[in-house]
Amino acid sequence: MRIYGPNGRLLLVLIWCCLAQAQSAPTDATVKQGSHPHHRRESDRWFLSGRRIPKKSSAELHRRAYQTKMMMRAAHIAALRSQSTPQSSATLGSWTPLGPAPLASDATGNGTQDYRQVSGRATAVAVDPADATGNTIYIGAAQGGVWKSINAANATANNVTWSAVSDDQPTLSIGALAVQPGNLDPTKTVILAATGEADNSLDSYYGLGILRSADAGNSW
Repeated sequence: MRIYGPNGRLLLVLIWCCLAQAQSAPTDATVKQGSHPHHRRESDRWFLSGRRIPKKSSAELHRRAYQTKMMMRAAHIAALRSQSTPQSSATLGSWTPLGPAPLASDATGNGTQDYRQVSGRATAVAVDPADATGNTIYIGAAQGGVWKSINAANATANNVTWSAVSDDQPTLSIGALAVQPGNLDPTKTVILAATGEADNSLDSYYGLGILRSADAGNSW
């Protein structure tokens, strides 16, 4: 249907022009949230504006923050140990690893969001060729460090056990793992763990270079 104004011109042209002008000027909230497909670059710039300092390396700032955190933690533990009353192991920072292990995903209890057994993001897997049985496997987690299993070939998945081998490192964000070939002694396996997750999710973290272990993950 065509609508004409008093001067005989189409009003639909004016309506179309108004809509085009409104769409070409998104609000600040639209740009910041990144919901507009044509403003991805502006959205990324806004997101990073409060997370970096000009002419400063993000990795270096992360390293300094880690050093400060470790000094504060050591001072806190020393203060607790100097007290006359005994402290529990939990107070002194002793932890018992519980994973990685799959968990039931249905938080509703009624089956509407049941994805069966799930776990956090495993970003890298490396089989140690020095173990001819295939039992030794290393896994890198998105923000959980490097884990090692020495019975991964078990026919029953629930019986496979894992141990964390990099919890004392400056970052637990792992993006890739590599095991050096040609080694015949599983106790001398050389592992390279590239830190930093590249999945580009909202909770992906920066890395701090490459971790190297020459003793199957016992030290880095």
